[in-house]
Amino acid sequence: MHLIFRYGKFGVPCCTAEDLLSYRMKSVVHLWLFLQLLGSEGITVLNQTPSAFYQLMQADRENQEFGQKLKLRYVIFGGEALEQGRLEDWYTRHAEDMPKLVNMYGITETTVHVTYMELDKRSVSSRTNSVIGQGIPDLDVYVLDKYLQPVPIGVVGEMYVAGDGLARGYLRRHDLTAERFVANPYGESGSRMYRTGDLACWNDYGTLDYIGRSDQQVKIRGFRIELGEIEYVLSEHRDIDQVTVISREDHPGDQRLVAYIILQANKNEEEIFDLRRWAAKRLPDYMVPSAFVRVDAFPLTPNGKLDHKAFPQPDYAAVASERAPRTPKEEMLRDLFMEVLNLPHVGIDDEFFHLGGHSLLAVQLMTRIKESFGVNLSIGNLF
Repeated sequence: MHLIFRYGKFGVPCCTAEDLLSYRMKSVVHLWLFLQLLGSEGITVLNQTPSAFYQLMQADRENQEFGQKLKLRYVIFGGEALEQGRLEDWYTRHAEDMPKLVNMYGITETTVHVTYMELDKRSVSSRTNSVIGQGIPDLDVYVLDKYLQPVPIGVVGEMYVAGDGLARGYLRRHDLTAERFVANPYGESGSRMYRTGDLACWNDYGTLDYIGRSDQQVKIRGFRIELGEIEYVLSEHRDIDQVTVISREDHPGDQRLVAYIILQANKNEEEIFDLRRWAAKRLPDYMVPSAFVRVDAFPLTPNGKLDHKAFPQPDYAAVASERAPRTPKEEMLRDLFMEVLNLPHVGIDDEFFHLGGHSLLAVQLMTRIKESFGVNLSIGNLF
């Protein structure tokens, strides 16, 4: 008997450190049981989001006796961008063809797959973007610029999908249908194509590299930032196992970049501060996250995707030192740091940018110092 098993419900909302620890312990048990279930029931086809499979990989690594009993023939990825380099660890324990790993890209408007790409050791070792392959037979895929002209190989454009497998539109939403289902200049008269909002480019092998969402760009302090670019740089750090970067606005008008990381085994919290300096050498100042938060596992939605709303709020006060001011001037300066950073406690050894400070707040701090001490300082002095 050949069974198909679709599983994604690993994640639960969690906000505090205690919640994350409890979630991590429950998640580990669930993953062990799930891995054992796959083998005992002889599951042959598994359809998972990449985020869920990364956790299953960890369970497979820690319980190799269960992993060796798997009968899987195919593992099909979908729902999220796949980080191919993360699969190298899987291939150290499993053959390329047992199971075969297949990355698929899909949208609801085609219900649901659009492209496919069978993976192997060579493809994942290249550490490229998420290669989503080529279109399935009943669909046509175009990568176009803003003028609806095809882009050259290696140039990023927006993906459009047309063909027999495309939906006709949204029920009773004529305005939205007209916006997303546009006339297809490359098909028969009257045909339409769907504007996906996803960015991709053709590579030299005639397959598609998925780049990300066109709406993943954020604007902070006047700078337009692609979160995926920051994640890509941070993922190259040897001590990082997983990373995701999100934009948070925990206080009105104060939007900050926060990196959530899972460190490799046997690494500790001290690595986070080294990571900040490491990132500052490779990213512009405005792209360096204000906080690096270590978590044991990423919270997932019931569908197995990253649940960005469930990530904990950074606790900048937790990294503040305990050394108190020694003079009245140090006490006044400490109070200014606390006021500008909106923190209940700051030690005299703390670095402004480690506590969530950024260039805009630095200007405010310099202004407050001038008002309090009558001294003109530059941001260079603060650095």
